[in-house]
Amino acid sequence: MPPRTAFRTPAGATRYLAAYDAAMKSWPVSYEEIDIPGRFGTTHVIASGPEAAPPIVLLHGYMATATMWSSNIAALSKEHRVYAVDVMGQPGRSIPDEPIGSAADFVSWLTAILDALQLDRVFLIGMSFGGWVALNYAIAAPHRLRKLVLLSPGGLLPMVSQFTIRGMLMMFLPTRLTVNRFFRWLGFADRAYANMLELIYLGLKHFRMPIETAHIEPTVVPDDDLRAVAVPTLVLIGDQEVISDPARALERARRLIPEFEGELVPRSSHEMCVSQHRIVGARILAFLDESRDAVSGRIVA
Repeated sequence: MPPRTAFRTPAGATRYLAAYDAAMKSWPVSYEEIDIPGRFGTTHVIASGPEAAPPIVLLHGYMATATMWSSNIAALSKEHRVYAVDVMGQPGRSIPDEPIGSAADFVSWLTAILDALQLDRVFLIGMSFGGWVALNYAIAAPHRLRKLVLLSPGGLLPMVSQFTIRGMLMMFLPTRLTVNRFFRWLGFADRAYANMLELIYLGLKHFRMPIETAHIEPTVVPDDDLRAVAVPTLVLIGDQEVISDPARALERARRLIPEFEGELVPRSSHEMCVSQHRIVGARILAFLDESRDAVSGRIVA
């Protein structure tokens, strides 16, 4: 019986996986790769950092794969065990089986990953679409989290119409031109992003994304759900973000999420995690530092 594949053709799989391996050459620290079988398929995880250190789980932006964290991993993994996950159903090394078709399915999928890794409570960090998944997870399963970090997340405000129009054009006409134009609008204009954009283009062209998963949109999280977030939460958004108004998104999160910290990151848009990785990394690590909470007398769930 031939092995399961997530790609339309063997040649497409070869091209995509070669690009993935090329992107991993920029991973600046040692790592191990873990493949976890489960109900929704086999999930690929890249683990770095001391094995006994407090665990961080990373959820990447839409179609960006776990490789997008190469600029952040050195700082995050110095004193944490970091698990960068290829989100199930999107292009990457995770192999879909039963389709994920809802936010609730993402909650079930991520719970199974934490169980398989024998992780009780983790620091969960999500970027963009991964931030929307992480926020929904915090609402549904707060007992599995120590703290939540949302970076340029979806779900705080409706997306602007340009996002939908440009994104649909890229999805229905996946060429290097449409991919590059969409991501240039998001802020990924520097040549330093060339490898990432090539990986996204090849994923659109060759990866067989389940239709049910492709139809999931990062809908706005209702007020009552944000009020119910029961873990300390940090939100960082670039001050030049284009997917929605950054100041309004931050203000809504600050008004509704009970244990909230957040700020606008200067001189950045949706590429904030890369272009301002030093600022972002320092702010995340300061937030995750639970000794700071003990000194300040703050109660951490």
